[in-house]
Amino acid sequence: MKQFKFLAMAIFAMIMSIGFVACSSDDDGNNGGGSITCGKKLVRISSEHETMNFTYGEDGKLIRASINVSGNSEYVDFDWSGNTITLTPHAIWGENPCTITLDNGKISKTTDGEETRRAAYSGDYLSQITGGNINNYTWENGNIVKYRVDSEGDIDNYTCTYYTDMPNKHSVIDIVAQEFNEAILGGYCDFLVMAHPTLFGLNNKNLLKSVTDGEGYTLSYTYELDGDGYPIEVTETEKENQYDSGSQEVYTLTWE
Repeated sequence: MKQFKFLAMAIFAMIMSIGFVACSSDDDGNNGGGSITCGKKLVRISSEHETMNFTYGEDGKLIRASINVSGNSEYVDFDWSGNTITLTPHAIWGENPCTITLDNGKISKTTDGEETRRAAYSGDYLSQITGGNINNYTWENGNIVKYRVDSEGDIDNYTCTYYTDMPNKHSVIDIVAQEFNEAILGGYCDFLVMAHPTLFGLNNKNLLKSVTDGEGYTLSYTYELDGDGYPIEVTETEKENQYDSGSQEVYTLTWE
């Protein structure tokens, strides 16, 4: 079973991005996809050993994101030009820059000169990712209820549950837990999508409660929200199976 813990995946994931439609700071960020400056901006995610920082330009677009793990810092720069975004990682392992192509404000293709990955949509909803693993997403009532990952014939099926009384103002956790990062090539890819989640179209309508694979491995989430409904503390519980008492990780989110 592939484990997809939140920050652990963010460290090794791949990056993607973005559309250019702006909205006022009073609007919610989950309003049709393609918006990059809606609602509050995510500026920091921290846990016991890791801290992510997000830096934005005057136009509200993410221009740099960094991660500090036990005192070691690395970062990635984002260069926006027309319908493309270039991701340049500054990490110890070294990677090629990644070029992201947008279509109608949503990510359609990414390439690093050696590989290419593509994202497909059904209306404004992400439906499939191809080029590496093949991810297929099933939506009901505005949320992803299940998804399927085909890794060269090795199939994993996941089911997802939500807090139906808690609107999702800005996707963060589900970006990683539901493996959207598979659409992008490049290091630390989750940063850009965490900053601008509607670049994959419409987000989940409600806050993610759990993701479970076919073997019973489960990640579940509880939230503390600010007065505007944005999560400021997320507790993630990992259970290997129904008999596991679980281990927890707490993440603190800072917004502006």
